[in-house]
Amino acid sequence: MKSCVLLTAAALAAGAASAADVAVTVFHGEHDNYDRSGASVRLGPVWERDWGAWHAGLHPEFELSRFRYNGSSHRADTLDQGGVVGMLRLVRGQGSVQPYAELGFGGALFTRTSLGPKEFSTAFQFSQHAGLGVEFARRFSAGWRYSHYSNGDIKNPNDGFDLHQLVLGARF
Repeated sequence: MKSCVLLTAAALAAGAASAADVAVTVFHGEHDNYDRSGASVRLGPVWERDWGAWHAGLHPEFELSRFRYNGSSHRADTLDQGGVVGMLRLVRGQGSVQPYAELGFGGALFTRTSLGPKEFSTAFQFSQHAGLGVEFARRFSAGWRYSHYSNGDIKNPNDGFDLHQLVLGARF
């Protein structure tokens, strides 16, 4: 519930200026008995620039997801996450098929501080993301994204998450 409130408040705070060019994505990824499924909303750019054939845009992105542990442990096997990411997206070309690359940094709140054998110590986590993909007809996208979550050694232990994810999106 806290994640939903956080996501709603952050989206309202971003303002109507970023509401143009909204994209919704769904994603799923797995690594070492952990998986993550969720959705995100990427707003229009707060900054953009053209560099030759490349178009760069810095977008606020709001995400909600569920992490699950599939191994055996006496601790909880799921946690929910809500976060805000500043995502720099580079798109090449003007055609109906355009490759893209993205890098992001943000903050996230977890609903618990442990999952399976992992101990995070803090509900607040930093997130880093890197991805590659293709946009189709300036409306749909498919790609891969690597995400890392950790508390940046604010407190120990600092067991983080590393995930490779399939990302599918649609722009409105």
